[in-house]
Amino acid sequence: MKAVLALVAVATLLTFVGGIGWVACIIAEADPARMFFQWMLVIAVAVTFAALAVALIVGVYHLYLYWFTDKKPLSLFATTQKSAQDEK
Repeated sequence: MKAVLALVAVATLLTFVGGIGWVACIIAEADPARMFFQWMLVIAVAVTFAALAVALIVGVYHLYLYWFTDKKPLSLFATTQKSAQDEK
């Protein structure tokens, strides 16, 4: 899960920097620099797809665990402590 979050953070950073730089280069009519920022945006899209692919693989694995084994997949939102209602 940390890998997906890291990929999303990198994609977000690339999108903001690339987008702001691309718009600035359009305004300044700087074509060589605009191409650099345009490639940065293309790389951001590729990183986004990589994050989606990793999340899909993890999701399919969790579905396998849930359907075909008696194991429950770990969840970010699951608690390990039992409440008073769980013990009754």
